[in-house]
Amino acid sequence: MAPRDDVLVERPVDGTAVVVFSGEHDLASAPEVRELLDFRLLQQDDLVVADFSSAQFVDSSILGVVLDTQARAAELGKVFRLQIQTTDIVRRAFEILGVFNVVEHVATRDEALMRDET
Repeated sequence: MAPRDDVLVERPVDGTAVVVFSGEHDLASAPEVRELLDFRLLQQDDLVVADFSSAQFVDSSILGVVLDTQARAAELGKVFRLQIQTTDIVRRAFEILGVFNVVEHVATRDEALMRDET
């Protein structure tokens, strides 16, 4: 698959990946997003942040990928977190489907990059 210009992976520190989503994400982009989050980044990073702050739309297929990624991260002992300071329509989609009840979510990049010091 060709790289998407609406999904950017940043690496602010070793062992951490931040995936920045812009534009619209739906059934058409879900397989590629799943491949990136579940099968590539969770295999190599201890903390994976999905930043939907610039996203304009997500549908239930993307929210399903997010929930599956959370489950996979828990299985692997990794941390998956959402950065979600975004438009009302995107925030509402996460709320309606109960994603915020399952996946840790924060508003800022600093919060997203925090590591547990336990």
